[in-house]
Formats: sequence, C-alpha cells, structure tokens
Amino acid sequence: MSINKIKVICTIGPSSNNPEILRKFVDRGVDFFRINLSHTSEEDIERMVKSINNYGVPIILDTEGPQVRSGNTSDLVFSEGQEIKIYGERVDCDTENLFLTPLGVIDGLHDGDLISIDFNSLLLRVSNTSLISKGYILCTVVVGGDIGGRKAVSIESSTLKLPPFSVKDHKAINIAKEYGVKYFTLSFTESPDSIIKFRKNYPNSILYSKIESKKGLDNFLEIANVSDGILIDRGDLSSQIPIEKIPFIQKLIVNKVKNLGKEVFVATNTLERMSFSLKPSTAEVNDIINTLLDGVTGIALTKETAVGKYPVETVNMLFNLINNLNFVGCSGQEDVIEKIEKINYAYDRSSPGLIIKPHGGSLVNKYFYDYKLDLPKKTLEVDEEVLMDLEQIGIGAFSPIEGFMTSQDLYSVVDKMRLSNGIVWPLPIVLSVDEDQGNFQVGEDISLTFKGIVYGILHLSEKYKVDKKTVAEKVYGTSDDAHPGVKKFMSYGNLFLGGKITLLRRRESDHKIYELTPSQVRKIFTERNWSRVLGFHTRNVIHKSHEFIQLEGLKRSLCDGLFIHPVIGKKKEKDFEADIIIKSYEKMMSSFYPKSKVVFGTLATYSRYAGPREALFTALVRKNFGCSHFIVGRDHTGVGNFYNPYASHEIFDKFSREEIGIVPVIFDEVFYSSLEKKYIHGPDFIDHPKEHKLHIYGTEARKMFELGSYPPNWFMRPEISDMIVESLKNGEKVFVNSLPTKIIWFTGLSGSGKTTIANLLSKELEKRKLSFKIFDGDEVRNGLNKHLGFTREDIIENNKTVIELCKNVFSKFDFILVTLVSPFRESRDYARSMFLNNFIEVFLDCSYEKCKIRDTKGLYKKAESGNLENFIGLDIPYEPPENPDIKINSGEEKLGESCNKIINFLNI
Repeated sequence: MSINKIKVICTIGPSSNNPEILRKFVDRGVDFFRINLSHTSEEDIERMVKSINNYGVPIILDTEGPQVRSGNTSDLVFSEGQEIKIYGERVDCDTENLFLTPLGVIDGLHDGDLISIDFNSLLLRVSNTSLISKGYILCTVVVGGDIGGRKAVSIESSTLKLPPFSVKDHKAINIAKEYGVKYFTLSFTESPDSIIKFRKNYPNSILYSKIESKKGLDNFLEIANVSDGILIDRGDLSSQIPIEKIPFIQKLIVNKVKNLGKEVFVATNTLERMSFSLKPSTAEVNDIINTLLDGVTGIALTKETAVGKYPVETVNMLFNLINNLNFVGCSGQEDVIEKIEKINYAYDRSSPGLIIKPHGGSLVNKYFYDYKLDLPKKTLEVDEEVLMDLEQIGIGAFSPIEGFMTSQDLYSVVDKMRLSNGIVWPLPIVLSVDEDQGNFQVGEDISLTFKGIVYGILHLSEKYKVDKKTVAEKVYGTSDDAHPGVKKFMSYGNLFLGGKITLLRRRESDHKIYELTPSQVRKIFTERNWSRVLGFHTRNVIHKSHEFIQLEGLKRSLCDGLFIHPVIGKKKEKDFEADIIIKSYEKMMSSFYPKSKVVFGTLATYSRYAGPREALFTALVRKNFGCSHFIVGRDHTGVGNFYNPYASHEIFDKFSREEIGIVPVIFDEVFYSSLEKKYIHGPDFIDHPKEHKLHIYGTEARKMFELGSYPPNWFMRPEISDMIVESLKNGEKVFVNSLPTKIIWFTGLSGSGKTTIANLLSKELEKRKLSFKIFDGDEVRNGLNKHLGFTREDIIENNKTVIELCKNVFSKFDFILVTLVSPFRESRDYARSMFLNNFIEVFLDCSYEKCKIRDTKGLYKKAESGNLENFIGLDIPYEPPENPDIKINSGEEKLGESCNKIINFLNI
C-alpha cells in the first residue's frame, strides 16, 4: 500500500534563519517554514517574511491568537510560597516582578484564579487584585520551578475573555497578503467562529487550527469542519488536560479529523532533546513513529529548529524516521507487525539510515580476525601494495568487491567501467604472479603472506592470462611506458589469480589509529546525525587553497560535515610523508576548522596513476565510508600531461547519478587574488586580471621548505609552515625520499671493523641529510637478550631479535645499519627474505689472524685460553657469505676506501 508523503514543518528562528541552514532545509525536503508570531516582534514580521520567502518553501504564519505569554526574556527560577507582582505594563522582569502579554490581561483576573507558566513548570495563584490601581496584582507561587523566556501562560478563569486575534496578528495578515503567504496556523482556536471570520478577511488563506486548550478540544470536530486541517499542540494542551490523557486524545483527534478528509499535524515535544543534544531520546523516537503510524499528515518542529543547537541534524533525524516508516510500508498500527515480519526488518541491513548506502547496497565484510580453522599450507608472498588491497577489500572500502577480480570482472571493468553484474567500477583490483609461481589449483585456498606473516586467504576460483598491453591502454588511455600506471601494470606477473578473500589481520602501521574502517566512519557520521557528508581526497599537507575548496565545497553541497581522508600509502618521490600530513590536519582540527563539522581519517592505499578512472574510484571508495558528496578538483589524480585537466570532471557524466550514488562537487582553477585578498574559484570571476592571480605549486613550496624559508601566508597558514620547518630542523622525515629504506647488514668476525665502518658511514649519511638507525648486536644481547648464551640456537635467536627490531622501525628511516657477527647463513638468508631488495649484505672479509691482532677487547685471548666458550671463529665456525652485495677486505683496505665502496653502491 502506498503511503502519503509525510510533511515536515520547521519553525524558523535565531538558530535557523540564515541562508546556509535554510538551503539545507530545502535540500532535505522540508515542506513548510513556520514563523511563530508569539516570538516575533511586530517590527520584525515583514523582515522575517522577506528573508525566507524566496526558497521555494511555503511559509506558515503561526498567529498569537488569544495566547498569554510571560514577559521575561531570560530564564527565571521561583520558589514555592514566594510572592510575585504581575504588572499590566512592561517592566524589567525578575523573580519578584513579571508582566504578561497581551498587556492588560490582568484586568480580567480575580482572586483565586490559577496561572500556569511554561507547561506547568510554574503554578501561581492570584492572591490580591485590589492593587490593580497601582498597575499590578499579587500572586503566590503554589508550585515552584524555572521558566524560560516568553513562555506560554495558561489561566484558569471563568471570566477572562480574549479576542481570537491580536493586533500583531492583524498586522501579520496584511503582510501575508502583500507577499503571497497563504498558510496559517491559528493559535488557541476555541470555536468555528474565529476561522469563519478569518476566511472573510483572507478568502485565499489555508488554515490549520491549533487545538491547545480545553475549550478547543471540546469543539475540535466543529473547528475541523471549517478548517483545512488541525494542528495538535500537545504542550499547551497539557497545561489544561492531564498529561497522561494526551496520547489518547491525540489518537482520537487524528482518527476523527482524518475521517473528515482533513490534514492533521502534531507539534511540541517531538525531538525536543535535540535542542541541546545530537541524539533524541528513545521515548521521542518511539513517540514519533507511533504518531506517524496513527496517520498524521506531518510533524511540526518548534524549538528544535528555532533555537536549538542542531537544527539540520534534527531535520535529518526526522526524515530518517519517516524513511524507515516508508521502508516498512505499513499504513497504520493495524498492520505494522505483519509488515516488519514480512521484510525481516529487525535484521535487514538494507533499511534506511541517515547516510548514503555503500556502493552496491551493502558494506562488504571479509575481516575475520578470530579465524579458527587451520591456515592453508600453500602460501604466496605478496608485496605491500597487494597487502593494502587485501585489507581494503576485507574491511569494505572497495565494496562491492569481495576479492581479486576474475577475468569476467576484469574485462568488464576494462571495457565498460562496470563489474560483470553491471555495477559501476572503474579500476582493476587484481593479483598477479609470475608463471613459475602459479603452482596453485583452482578451488584451493592460499595463505597470503607479507614478510612471512599470514594476512589473509585467497579462495582461488580462476587462473588466467590477459593481454597486458591492451588492458593497460584501455585503463590508462595509453601504452606509453613513460606513464607510471602503464609501467607498473606491465611489470605485473603474467598469470592472474582471481577469487574472494578472507582478511585475517590488518596491515601494521604507525598510523593505524587514524585508519578508520568504513563501518567506524559511518558510525561516527550517524552519531553526529549527518545525512550529507562531503569527502576530500588528498596526498599533501593542507594549504590555503585546499582549505578554501573544502569549506566552499561544504557550503555549496549543503552537507552537514566534511570528511578529510588523505592517502598515506606508498607515495612518489618528494611527496609529503604521512606523519607531517597527519600533524597538519590535527592542527587544523584543533585550531581552525569549524567545530563539530570535520572528521579526519587516513586511507592506506596507493596511487594507481589512472587519471579520470582513478578520480571516479576515489569517489566510490569515499561513498563506502559514508560520503554523499565528493570534491573533484581540476586535474584530480592527473598524471603529467597524459590527461585533459577536465577529464576527471567529465567521467562522472558518463553515468547516471543513481548508478554512481555519490555527487561530485566540481572545482576548476582556484587562485589567490592579490586584489581581493582572498581565494577565488576561477569560473566565478572569469574576468579577474591575470596579474592579480597568484599561484604556488607543490614543487615550489617544497623547495622553499628545503631551503629553510617559508611560503607566503596566503599560500599556507604560518602555523602549518612553522611545524614543517621545525620538523626539518629536527631531522625528521618530511618528504618521501627516492630511496626506500635500506637495511645495511654488516657481517664478519669480531674485530673485522663492522662498528667502525658503520659509524663512519653514519657520518656520511648525516652530511647528506639522510636519516638512519643503528642496531648493534652486542647491545641487543646485553639488553633485551641478556638471558641468552652463545649456543647456535641462542645466536640464531639473538639475530631474530635484531630482525624484529628492524621491522618495527622500517620505513621510519632512510637506512638501518646493523652490526652483527651473524655467523650463520641461515640467519642472514632469513633477514633477506624479510626485507627482499631492501636488504644489503656487507661482508667484512678479515681473517681470524688479522682480527686477533686487532683484538682491542681481548676476546680472542680469552677464548684461546679457555676462559670464553663458544667463540665464533674458534669453537663455532663462521659461515662466510657466498654472494654478498658488498665485500670489503677490511684487513687491507683503508676505512675511507671501504666507506666509499658502500656509498657508491648505494648511489647517494
């Protein structure tokens, strides 16, 4: 059964009466903007109407009617038994003096009348009206409490008579006619007569009568008959009707009014907790759903959007509740259980949420860290890029992909930018090996290892070959080897392995705390009640043009928040290091970004150098993290001159908005105007004088930093520049070095010169401003491994400890220097298997006799006299390297000559 659209009324007030919030209300689908005349001065009515009249959303004027309000503008607290003066004219209000509006209302009161203020928060009894000639009456506090400013007042009096419309109401009606405002909610309607009179004055008006008094309740059917609809104001109604009866009265009114074919709205205490909190109460959520199930036309938000702290988040939450009701598809209370059982609602992960669904509809989860089955015996050692892909597939960042692509998906992606099931996907996610490594059978499981550690399992479903050149040309738009993406793809093995994966452990990283998973990020967005989120992809430290694009994009997209998501995987030479990128954004988060509007996380992946296809890929990945919008700049993910600067914009036009699901927020050239003293988006000022357009490109900024100078403040915040320069002064790695971390493993007999040459090399590295770390085998033995002896097993164990220490700091330094006798080929081969091409074995070839002559520690003398057991070279044979990377004849060569041999090999 189809469900009528549920309407949402938003009251506009100080919290929401600004263009950004109003545009967001429109974007979310709000049906009415309400102006509460009780909280609007006569002078402000026209200004208020004009300010919100051009958004394409009908205005509802909520009349004051015969409503009495307190005159105080700030909160006041009253104690039981105290006496208060109530004035007939305006006075300064405090806990001893109040006035009520409309002015003069006290003239109709008598001793003994009861006055309740702010929905019974304060109850007064009129105790002396004989002082009216002095301009006030006396009241006694019967029930103490605190009241807010300009709160509703209910008076129990048999003689008090007030006109149905105030002077302010009549002025507002004339303004409404002038500006074409036709909708009204009529406060404190108590009989059909006032509605009939209003229609004679404004025949084209559409009137919703508010039921908020006992007399109005008595006559609600007659009132509904002459109105276009009813609005139940539960707050004021509860001041005259016992609160426990309100839910039942609401059901009665809704049922009867709907049967008349009239509209019926409910207001007050809907999502009131969200006036000060990001989350509603469970009771409020239950109340709204049950109210909607009763069949109301819509919900009116009052203080939540007028003066609350989170007006947009409140609207987001209300629409989320409405969307869930529509998803269930029940038409009322009578069939709700049947419907939620039929669609398995309690367990259905596809039900509506605040944020966008993942690409393909659901978030892939292949991460099983508590995997209990035996690991497959067949293993495949993968590189770090494959490891990163394995992790991102496992945690759902590449949803809907569940593994490395089979040939069917690969060719479909290459030819159509779609998976074989038709879902848009622009880039291959593949695993390849050399043919001599392909001794695997389709159907078997393979343990995927990195440096000998199992990180996941490939469930092999296909082995296949492709014409790599043709694939590269289609994906990258060229087969030119100068293109880094082509070069990388052509270096892949010739045999591709396809199949789903199981992720067993996540890749180790110094930045893991920032590597939030898609499900974690979605949780954060949901807890913040965001429904629209703008994603930003970067590989660099933030500068002012980035900041401009981020905040301008946030404004243009009408998003609730910004997700900053820099890539921290493998980078190009001279890119900023991950540490400094993270520090720059932490500074922005703490000092400059608008509070509670930005979430920061990092993405452990690498550049694929695929131009426009990669632009679409980066957007879809952020969609999986919960982003509904994504910033796409000029030449986004561009590579040299291989792509048109606008190709990354145009690729989004190849697919429908529904297919992609995420909205690109397009930016062209951005420059700093020395004339305007601000950043400007080029297309917005196409005639801007060229001589006033200022740019600094990344390479220029990097050179400035390397020379110890600062880029101008218009390019980068000085706080960020200071941090970068300070890091460089402290010898920290700020830019990616062209050389990956190298392990320089010095091996040779004791006294062969390992430590001496390593120290000499370290001084040369310092001169070249290259970072390094030294691990001395003796220091490790005397520290972490002081429990070990000198048996073969103990020596091997000490070597393994050094290898683990190297792994722990790998990538933090340009070089790690290891000085270790390491007599066994087994240990050195194991180290090489851990670090592969990054391992450099330096053999200091010095005979036993020459080392004995150099014996400054007296170790050889002790060993030969029997005072030192298991001495290497005497008791334990030293196994010299058969094919070392560098061989140094340290018994003959000069130290400088030996050091230069290493430097020349390293080409530094």
